[in-house]
Amino acid sequence: MEGEKTKRDYEPMNGRERLILFRKMVQNEPLLEVKPSIEGIDQRLQEIERPSIYYGTGLCTPTDLSQELPFDILSMILLAEKLKKSLGLDQIYHHLADTHAKSNPQFNPQEIDSLANKTKEALLRITKNLELTGFNVILSSEFDNTQKYKQLLEKAETNEHEYVKREITDIEWYRQEKKAYIKLGWIIQATETNLGFDERIFDREYRKVFDSGVSFLYLKAGRTLDKSRPKASPYIHIPGEQRILLVKGEGVKEKLANAEKEFGEKNLGGARKYLISIVREYENLYGPLGTIPIEDKISAIIERVCS
Repeated sequence: MEGEKTKRDYEPMNGRERLILFRKMVQNEPLLEVKPSIEGIDQRLQEIERPSIYYGTGLCTPTDLSQELPFDILSMILLAEKLKKSLGLDQIYHHLADTHAKSNPQFNPQEIDSLANKTKEALLRITKNLELTGFNVILSSEFDNTQKYKQLLEKAETNEHEYVKREITDIEWYRQEKKAYIKLGWIIQATETNLGFDERIFDREYRKVFDSGVSFLYLKAGRTLDKSRPKASPYIHIPGEQRILLVKGEGVKEKLANAEKEFGEKNLGGARKYLISIVREYENLYGPLGTIPIEDKISAIIERVCS
């Protein structure tokens, strides 16, 4: 229930106990791609006393800056909170990759700074309205000019783009500086694919450089209401994309109805199922929203987090 504190909110768990519970939770989590997440769990997690969890969110695709936060980002926020409470984790770190976006020369640095600040403010408002504790929002630019980060960046050798090099460095920086031994990311689908661009490449390149005991979990891809591009990042909304957004007064019922009318209810089954999973995650943490339609539940959640 909302505001309720349990013993695990205050006391660390036995490492072995945590690892067993962690595996069980992953195997039964609808928002995760289970197989790659199970494979991503590192046995050394049981050796860490009160680890933290980290995930990063970007501000752009290779061609567009994000416009608003999608409803889907709650999959990351809520699952991280569920894991923190259940496993007795210390902190949640939500990392905003503003410097990474500036590695793309087509974007104006001032626009990126403005978007980063706007996004951080929105995330802090969301976490306040959800009454989350131990939840930290950190910009890349707040620490990536430090000597420690620069030293790690030099070690992060990769043939990939600078964006990937910085992602590798971020993982290790959060591990060393914040004890973040669990990283939450997202992938397009459970099996390896060349379709789109997800976070598996960052983690794969990281393991080539650092053998550190970090565990990697993989959320299912976010969902749009576009038949031509049904799967996408859970935290970036590009221009022209039809999607449920974290915007006060969002017309959820109208958007879903229009999309089903245009593409057919069958084609939007995956998106609806995904949205239901996020709502259930919310209800597990804060209590049931009643026997109202899923559209009304989504609207109620949006109004709460955006108030």
